[in-house]
Amino acid sequence: MAQLYSEPLHKSLKRQFAIVFALIVREMTTRYGNKFGGYMWAVLDPVLTIGILTLVFSAITHVPPLGRSFTLFFATGYAAFYMYKSMSDQVSSAVDANRALLNYPVVRPLDAVIGRIVLQVTTLFVVNLLLFGTLALSTPFETLDLGPILLASTIAMVLGAGVGAANIVWFNLSSTYQQIWGIINRPAFLVSGVFFLPETMPPAFREILLWNPLVHIIGLLRTGFYPTYRAGYVDMPYLVGMSVFSISFGIFLVWFFDARLREPK
Repeated sequence: MAQLYSEPLHKSLKRQFAIVFALIVREMTTRYGNKFGGYMWAVLDPVLTIGILTLVFSAITHVPPLGRSFTLFFATGYAAFYMYKSMSDQVSSAVDANRALLNYPVVRPLDAVIGRIVLQVTTLFVVNLLLFGTLALSTPFETLDLGPILLASTIAMVLGAGVGAANIVWFNLSSTYQQIWGIINRPAFLVSGVFFLPETMPPAFREILLWNPLVHIIGLLRTGFYPTYRAGYVDMPYLVGMSVFSISFGIFLVWFFDARLREPK
């Protein structure tokens, strides 16, 4: 008898796909607007940051920590950090941005999260394509190894999505935690290896730095742009384990606290 009233799986999946797609379209119009200039803001953040780092450090020292181009060195560092950070920030606000739609029973918090992840992955792909495509015109790459580049990018986005999904719940449960997270997260840019190489740090400090998965992600990404750079400190089992645990735990929390996340603030 239960089967008579249960919705067929293919119809349920089709309905959820339609809901997620509608959320993605809504996100695009509300976040970027219908003008091209709205999309350009997603590109300006990494471009301006990389430009400032290049100007400051090239004025201090004439040789970058790796290779011959300050711009390429900072681009490979900040691009990886930006993929994680922007994904985490965008996903953590997915439910609040779509709270009005959660009044409809067919729309779940998890749908908002999935929609935000898909849109952010697409946005980051375009941003990085424009960033490194433009950079290649002024700073030709010796060789490119797409394997570590794509792997590091995927891990950065998966890790960011997991952290962002978990923070949806933690922020909802405690506004104090949200403030503490904001404070703790500010120096992440300084200790992730964006503007230095971990192997140049004192051993004791380096051991502490390597607990930060972003250090490994940035090192992995750089091996794809610098053929002679080995980045022996990159721990792939640690990276994969952290990213898989992060996304699994984040999605579980959103699913488990579905009713709590639907409640108006």
